[in-house]
Amino acid sequence: MNTNVLIQAGIDNLLDNCMEVTPGESLTIISEQGKGGYYSEKLDEIIAAHARKRALDVEIVAAPVVEDAETFPPNIKRAMEAADHALFLARIGDQVRFTELGGAGTKTMCYALDEHAFSTPFCSANHRFFLQFRSLINKALFGSKKITISCASGTHLVGQSPPDPGNDAADDVSVRRFPLTVFRPIPASSFSGKIALSKWLCPTGSRLYQPDYVLIDGVVMAIVENGRVVSFEGDEREVNKIRAHYETVAEKYAIDRDAIHSWHAGFHPQNGYHGLAVDNLARWGGSAFGNPRYLHLHTCGDYAPGEICVSVFDPTITVDGVDLWRAGHVLFAETPEVQELLDEYPGMQALFEQPMMEYGLGDQLTTSEA
Repeated sequence: MNTNVLIQAGIDNLLDNCMEVTPGESLTIISEQGKGGYYSEKLDEIIAAHARKRALDVEIVAAPVVEDAETFPPNIKRAMEAADHALFLARIGDQVRFTELGGAGTKTMCYALDEHAFSTPFCSANHRFFLQFRSLINKALFGSKKITISCASGTHLVGQSPPDPGNDAADDVSVRRFPLTVFRPIPASSFSGKIALSKWLCPTGSRLYQPDYVLIDGVVMAIVENGRVVSFEGDEREVNKIRAHYETVAEKYAIDRDAIHSWHAGFHPQNGYHGLAVDNLARWGGSAFGNPRYLHLHTCGDYAPGEICVSVFDPTITVDGVDLWRAGHVLFAETPEVQELLDEYPGMQALFEQPMMEYGLGDQLTTSEA
């Protein structure tokens, strides 16, 4: 199929199934294109052109790259509040996702960063399915369930979910997310055990600071007691690097260095990443986090999402003795309730049967290529 047709399918999914646009409405695209290569330079114009063909009144507003969203530009705020729909192709949208935003229109944060992503099932797979899928996952995880997180590198973290996930119709953030890739974060305050730190620490996207990552040689164990990191165990040089990074970030923002606020894992089977994570860990962390092979914890700060992201690769998530994720595969998708949902969306089953295993680590091919 022609690449342009595939991209248009992804954009239509965004407009129709996520943003729920109607011809004649106004759309403001808040774009940081070309600034540091985070998003592709042409994505804003490609989406705008297709939206205009759909009879939408489109305006593109340039967004600055800011360290902290407390400096939210007044011109963007006015444009966003005046539009029927606002689409963030800018990191500032991610930075304000836990902030109440004004205006009656929809606000959507786009985590697909380039034309390649829009040409894949990551963007074209029906957004409405994932809304319902997330609801089923939330119900399976919340409700005072005993949860164990483990991985082959040695992670073993045990805790309990809250008794009630809250209003599932209301998101845990103030913007719609496209594509939708993670369930409601689970508070970490009851979790204890150990987390295997490997590959890197990367930023959460809350603030843009430098240096924003640490590369880890081997595995360092973070010892956790009731949602707090109490010590690190491993090679002294690696431990010192990790401690220094936490100290630097915590002192910079006067925040709780040892807090683990919450965690969640990816559930979108087609969430790949075009490139290698190590080439730009901030970009990777802001787009690839929805792959089921990835679970992350929000650390350094007693608020969502904290400032330092801790990665668990190929996680197993066990809930009341039953594996819902196993070594990075969403076994929950095989349950009767999800199978019933999959039957309502033709073609979706194949996306789970042939998941995108490669998401920037450089260690896997897609199942279809293997």
